[in-house]
Amino acid sequence: MTSKKVVTKKGMMLRVVFIAFLMVTGLLLNHYNIGTNELFGYSTVGNYLIYIGFVMILVTSIMYFTKREKIIDERIEMLRYKAGTLTFMVFIFVAFTIIILDGIQPITMRYSLFISYAVCAVLVFHVIAYKILERKY
Repeated sequence: MTSKKVVTKKGMMLRVVFIAFLMVTGLLLNHYNIGTNELFGYSTVGNYLIYIGFVMILVTSIMYFTKREKIIDERIEMLRYKAGTLTFMVFIFVAFTIIILDGIQPITMRYSLFISYAVCAVLVFHVIAYKILERKY
């Protein structure tokens, strides 16, 4: 068995750089009035990026200050691999089904809203698949 730190300094630095990039991009978009249409209930795309940056600051600081050792063995790696494979297969099947259904009756939902629901569904399915496989193995 090997143990890995959940939060490494390199990973933390990459998160901080990405947060800074999101917030600077949001500020630049707001400054130059680019993306002024509504996005997910926010008045501009820049405001949305700034909000996501603040949420990421919160999550990153919680992860940094609650460091813990995590045991990763062969069983956990196998569960992660199987859950990822199952999620990918279901995603491809659902995407194919959506393509067929869109050809029959066009989807009238905004693209940004549709993709956000799709990403959320993939993440939820992955967590559920992992938990089911964890109980099985």
